[in-house]
Amino acid sequence: MKKFICLLLVIMVLSSGCSSLHKDVSDIITQTLINTAGQEKAEKKESHTLAATDKKAFNIISSVGDISIASHQSDDTIININMRSSAGTREKAEEVIENYTYTIKEENNTIEVDTSFEKPLSGVNLSVDLEIYIPSTINDVKISTNVGDIHLSGINGNIDVKSSVGEALIDKSEGSYNLQVDVGDIRLVDCLLIGNSNFQTSTGNMEFSLDITKSDSITAETGVGDIEMAIKADKGYHAVINEFMEDERIEKKDEPNTQISLTTGVGKISFK
Repeated sequence: MKKFICLLLVIMVLSSGCSSLHKDVSDIITQTLINTAGQEKAEKKESHTLAATDKKAFNIISSVGDISIASHQSDDTIININMRSSAGTREKAEEVIENYTYTIKEENNTIEVDTSFEKPLSGVNLSVDLEIYIPSTINDVKISTNVGDIHLSGINGNIDVKSSVGEALIDKSEGSYNLQVDVGDIRLVDCLLIGNSNFQTSTGNMEFSLDITKSDSITAETGVGDIEMAIKADKGYHAVINEFMEDERIEKKDEPNTQISLTTGVGKISFK
């Protein structure tokens, strides 16, 4: 997450002439910057194993912390939770950890993990990292987080991500994607897109290496940031490209085709 704090600081400088964006970014930094200089730390780890043979969906709600989800060869779901706090004294940092609670719910065919929390007291920082392993039978993943990097590997199905600050990285996965990141990069590496997919960032780059054989449409849009898209062209495509300070251009190949729309408010677009 440190690189995104640096990114936020750069944005504040570059956007000093835009009061609303400057205020939004300033508020995010004020609320989420983890400054541990001169502070005492505490840490606690817990792990949960759930039988998941009848589960199809997995939901996460998070405030601050990195999230990693990978598929594994098991019918169980493993949820590893790492809680870290810092405060003026070790006793206070440990108290924050001991008083913190999260929930894991199993309802019908869904598992929900909620690690969100109210804003800690002044001078106190808390983050909750998640490392999760799910069976291939779970094919619907939803993540909502404020601050933290997200990494999904080998996950197949419908993937929905909403993040305020942090990188969203997905690799070796297949499915339909809906990713919205306010500040942070979106990266899909060696992924197969199925059906319709949508990617949006306010500030951040996008990088894709995709198989579009089963894709109907792809929409990718950045407010500030570059887009690089490399596709396996076994299927035709019709790409409408709107690049900052450039005339709209269209690139197409064969029929039937995948409808592709790429747009940058400020940034370059590479399509190949």
